[in-house]
Amino acid sequence: MDKRLSASELKQAIKSFLNENNLASLATCGNNIPRCSPVQYFTGNDLDIYVISSGGEKFNNIQENPNVCLLVNTEYVDYKKIKGVQIFGKAHTSLKHSELIDEAKKYAPYKEMLIIEKDWVNIIKIVPEEIVYLDALNGDRTKQILKNDQVIEKQDRVLSIH
Repeated sequence: MDKRLSASELKQAIKSFLNENNLASLATCGNNIPRCSPVQYFTGNDLDIYVISSGGEKFNNIQENPNVCLLVNTEYVDYKKIKGVQIFGKAHTSLKHSELIDEAKKYAPYKEMLIIEKDWVNIIKIVPEEIVYLDALNGDRTKQILKNDQVIEKQDRVLSIH
């Protein structure tokens, strides 16, 4: 990252990156056992995230522990050449909040999927609390963290092997 972004610039960079992608890894934890699931997502209001899923253990985990982490990243070449976001937040599911299906319809890029597959479709909504943004495609591993509309910068120490 060449320069520190303002909170509004960072939000825009995050939103743009999220909208350029639609595949992610969703980390949940239940019964003190972590789980990571591949998911498709789309963005909603502000930086809210919606995941469409037929079900699975992640729903049980979210019911027990709503704290989740969603990772969206470019292809991993090596630790010095990657771009991505980690979204830490609270998850809610349509299993407990059926109104999330109608809410997701407002933002879904493929609304037909939510209508045609309504018998098996479940929604996970992630409300971000902290987002870590890293653009190390140029080799700079400075992380910019968005939390409470504030930007925190964190330098990664990079190992040099000679």
